[in-house]
Amino acid sequence: MNAVLSIAQEDRLWSELTRFVREGALIPITGSELLEIPSAASGSKNFYTLVAEELALRLEVDAPQHTGERALNEVACSYLANRRNRAEELYPVVKGVVEELEQSVPIPKALNDLAALPVKLFVTTTFDNLLVRAIEQRHPVWAGRVRQIEYSPVRKDDLDSTQLSDGPPVVFHLFGRATSMPEYAVTEEDVLEFMHALQSQEGRPEKLFRLLQQKNLLIVGCGFADWLARFFIRLGVSTRLSAAGGKTDWFIERASSASEFAVFLDHFGRSTKHFSLGPVEFIARFAEKLPRDLTFTTAPRVLARDILEGGLFLSYASEDRAIVERIQQALDHNGIDCWFDRQQLIGGDDWESKIIRNVNACSLFVLILSRHTLTQQDRFFRHEWHEAFKRSIGFAANAKFLIPVAIDDIQPNNPALPLELKKPDWKRLPGGKVTPAFRKFITAAFQQAQLRARDSAT
Repeated sequence: MNAVLSIAQEDRLWSELTRFVREGALIPITGSELLEIPSAASGSKNFYTLVAEELALRLEVDAPQHTGERALNEVACSYLANRRNRAEELYPVVKGVVEELEQSVPIPKALNDLAALPVKLFVTTTFDNLLVRAIEQRHPVWAGRVRQIEYSPVRKDDLDSTQLSDGPPVVFHLFGRATSMPEYAVTEEDVLEFMHALQSQEGRPEKLFRLLQQKNLLIVGCGFADWLARFFIRLGVSTRLSAAGGKTDWFIERASSASEFAVFLDHFGRSTKHFSLGPVEFIARFAEKLPRDLTFTTAPRVLARDILEGGLFLSYASEDRAIVERIQQALDHNGIDCWFDRQQLIGGDDWESKIIRNVNACSLFVLILSRHTLTQQDRFFRHEWHEAFKRSIGFAANAKFLIPVAIDDIQPNNPALPLELKKPDWKRLPGGKVTPAFRKFITAAFQQAQLRARDSAT
């Protein structure tokens, strides 16, 4: 895609990104090009350039000629060119420089803008703590509580089933975090070793990669060279890049649209959109377009309860949440305990077992159907449907368990719908307005389900 976008292209871009944020389907992958620190002399200077310049002074080598991560690699190579210097001596010095600078520089604006996104997982290719500082500064209630995971080819840390539940986001350092040990990427050779480990069968963080392959990725400011960028975006799909589908990834890098990498994506990576707006500029525009209701509040989120035994399960596309809330309130007033996942469980949060547990616990499974459920993308509600279809096999033909409810003009013969729903026994509630007839029907079905549950328990 060209660097200069038309108004229509920009509107579609921000609309699509906003939708994925709202659905909990976007994972930002951030890099060092977002770490622009205001400078009186030059307007701004990259944090890694500052690290490299200070490191050169401490190691008594020439000042770097490059900027950013290339400057850091340049200083490290100058130091290691002396055969008497050992590589393992480099990492504690880098750690000391990073820690001192982190406390003296302001949070980069791009990170501050990103910290407002209501996402549960941030992946970063940098080894500093600036993103964590940005999250904690934006949300003081999370100070000291943001979980950081540091992958390395030695320790191979991964997500676990509890880290993406309610509470502060998780920051996953894909190339390690600065320590006194050589377990983070300082040199280009380090990056190569990390990429080798990440792509190996025994070294890859399986739970993280499973999530990256399910969600839409916003890869912004990572500064990868051509071939490294190709390898990196391949990590985010489970099949050949040219065959990947079902999601959209955005690759935001400086001058990417004029590179051979952009040509490569045009031919083989159609599901990856690339822009050369500049990472900092892109994030600034995104922050301007983000609706106010899509920013994190500063208060901790209330833990959502699991479904009560015997309740009514409402399964829906996230775009229809407001309508589903109206349906839930109307049925609650009729004495029917309704439940729906207000947070849309996040992959990695042991979501498969939660779906199975909740579907097996409910008395009735109501599918809220609309044009939003016809999307071709991998959506959370379809995993709920799949489990409900499996459970329904055990019921008698006249037992009411699956109840399709259409809230717009969607039809049962639509080819995007599964075979289990191509039946004429749908209920219709245009706009989610619950009618007396529907109240009567659902009350009878709910009572029947309660009796069925009691009979099976005796």
